[in-house]
Amino acid sequence: MDISFLSLNLYIIMFFVAIVSGFINVVSGGGGFLSIGALLLTGLPPSYALATNKIQALGSSLTSVIYFLRKGHIDVAEHKFVFLAAFVGAALGTTLIQFIDPVLLKKLLPVLIIIVACYFILSPNVTEPKTERRISVFWFSVIGGGCVGFYDGFLGPGAGSFYTLSYILLWGFSIDKAQIHSNFINLASNIASILFFMFGGKMIWSLGLVMFVGQAIGARLGANLVITKGKKIIRPMIIFISIIISGKLIFDLY
Repeated sequence: MDISFLSLNLYIIMFFVAIVSGFINVVSGGGGFLSIGALLLTGLPPSYALATNKIQALGSSLTSVIYFLRKGHIDVAEHKFVFLAAFVGAALGTTLIQFIDPVLLKKLLPVLIIIVACYFILSPNVTEPKTERRISVFWFSVIGGGCVGFYDGFLGPGAGSFYTLSYILLWGFSIDKAQIHSNFINLASNIASILFFMFGGKMIWSLGLVMFVGQAIGARLGANLVITKGKKIIRPMIIFISIIISGKLIFDLY
């Protein structure tokens, strides 16, 4: 694809968009709506925008996971099967989207995002652990890892919020612990999507890598905030981002 229309000024703008998107991704999830929207505004076809978005999204997930691991907030052994299931699910979703138009899912997405927002608005105690685990590691891997991972590979934006909600509802995690682990599982789906999008040859590597750096900067800022003030900021951030995203999706559809 001819990318001569991508000017230096555009690269600079997209770098700063990626910083904001990376921060949102780590703190609440949903930064992909901003980054994909910006990529589409550059004039890239949707398939190229989705593929390139995965390169830059890796910047936030990788940076935040390294930070959380160094701080001792992620038990890799406990979540290895969830990680693997998310990888497989995302690989399947990424493969499928290169052959079909995700029209139905795009129509359902505003409803799903609104449900997420309503849950966090109506549930007053999401900052604390709520219950014991409701399902086994196997079934959580299938649902919270594989199913959400499939969505992440198939379409992507908002997957972080769905990972977080899965941890809260199905494993009883507090909101800050759930958000930390959602970034870990999101890393698996991002890696899988990049690997399988590479076969389609639709990645704009120069733009994706510039945004990767921006995502890494935003993620580092966001990761520190999650650890220091996570219980205070994650819930309102998820609600705010979910409402904004839902409104935009509904507007775009109708």
